[in-house]
Amino acid sequence: MERQSIDTEKFRPSQHEIVTGDNTDHGDIDRMTTSGKDNVTRLDKAGLPLVPQPTTHRDDPLNWSPMLKLLVTLQISWLAMLGPMSSAVVNPAFVTMGKIFKMTPVEISYELTVYIVFAGVGPLLIVPFANVYGRRPIYLLGNLIAAVTNIAAGYCTTWNGILITRVFNGIAAGSTVAIGAATICDLYFQHERGLYMGIYTFFLTNGPHIAPLIGGFVSQYVGWQACFYIPGYIQLGTFDITLVTLPETLYSRGYDAESMPYKERSYLDLVTFRHGHVTRRLRGRDFTRPFQMLRYIAVVVPAIYYMTCFGYGTVLFALTGSKLFAQFYHFKNWQIGLLLSIPLTLGCLIGEFSAGWVTDWVSNRYAKAHGGNRLPEARLNVIWGELLIPVGVIIEGVCLSHHNTVGWIGSAFGMRIAGLGLQIATTVLYAYTTDCYKPQSAEISTLFNTFRQVFSCLISFYAIPLGDEIDYQFAWLTFALINLVLMLPVVLLRFYGPRLRHLSWQAPPTFHNDL
Repeated sequence: MERQSIDTEKFRPSQHEIVTGDNTDHGDIDRMTTSGKDNVTRLDKAGLPLVPQPTTHRDDPLNWSPMLKLLVTLQISWLAMLGPMSSAVVNPAFVTMGKIFKMTPVEISYELTVYIVFAGVGPLLIVPFANVYGRRPIYLLGNLIAAVTNIAAGYCTTWNGILITRVFNGIAAGSTVAIGAATICDLYFQHERGLYMGIYTFFLTNGPHIAPLIGGFVSQYVGWQACFYIPGYIQLGTFDITLVTLPETLYSRGYDAESMPYKERSYLDLVTFRHGHVTRRLRGRDFTRPFQMLRYIAVVVPAIYYMTCFGYGTVLFALTGSKLFAQFYHFKNWQIGLLLSIPLTLGCLIGEFSAGWVTDWVSNRYAKAHGGNRLPEARLNVIWGELLIPVGVIIEGVCLSHHNTVGWIGSAFGMRIAGLGLQIATTVLYAYTTDCYKPQSAEISTLFNTFRQVFSCLISFYAIPLGDEIDYQFAWLTFALINLVLMLPVVLLRFYGPRLRHLSWQAPPTFHNDL
């Protein structure tokens, strides 16, 4: 069980014998300290206590080989990208679909809105099962159902049929996204979590960015229907691969994990739904756990801020780009796809080089200077890069308002700047909140997903109408200011977060403390 802070007195070298060569083959565990046969504290290569402390079992995900951990990370990251990507491939075809169904592009965008809503709300009912029966069943079933509903949408001939598939697609694909951060916490120690959380969030953020690159050409030369069923077939192929290569990462390491009867799980057990020691049971109150996390300032404040980062740092461009670039610059579908994809993807790629590993470096530097105490708020020192989101949003808004004299390259530059800030904000906020409450990482990830999706779905209802009413530069400026104002409470958390988390009414929750 991970503790929120480390009692540094416990780890003084004078009280423990340093033992090297602990007969493990894991680069994370370099040394151990002992004060008796039954009391072992494992240290990282810097001589600091590992958080959380792993068990002695080889099937504990914290004890897996670095290569296996990376394989799992890449698979869940791909799934996190695949769901949102599959839903957004059709975005460049909104104008084309509008002509087919005799609707406006804004009305057509509501199919994406329906997906976003159910991708945010649906996982609230699904994630409790992942905390009891495992992450693997949710990944597999969620991806399989998403594949089937995407293929079905590609063969729908009615608008109502498409909307129905979006409902079930959102619930299924959203569930695979909602537990990704929890899986990263299953696999990695706190001192290295930022890097791998960054890999996961990079894939998560860029699913909707890569989608238009595919959708523009597909809708232009194959047809809008293919924008649904081609991603569906890709998801089916992914299901076949993950069925045999994605092991279970849920592992209970409660106080009695070492003493209770235990049968170590083989890799075959981990991919065939066989559990070693099952100490968890599904109860009715498990479905209220995400809502219990709403009482914690260190969760709610970042979640509210993050929803505006994601909404205005990427969804705003996706929901408005098809109409505005066709109207202002007379772009074809493939051109819209390129413009909605390349700038944002490049921005996020650059941003991640300034995020995950940097937060680890800052956190580890603080721990070394404070006797092993790993302060979650240390990661917030990197949050300043998020200021690029409002800057990029303002740039695009000004360029859209002056499209007669400013080329499309100005909007592309603004989108790239916003994408850079978005990636920094996403990685930092996910890493910070899961550092604060690691055992509850699944609930936190679900709340982030819900806040992000529900907020984003509303943008389609007001962004373009507001831009038409008050001019796009002023509408986009309004969105930028909302994001900027909501950043201030996060900045305050950097300085007052530790004090707030130690208030009596902010005492850490006790559920899932065996994880």
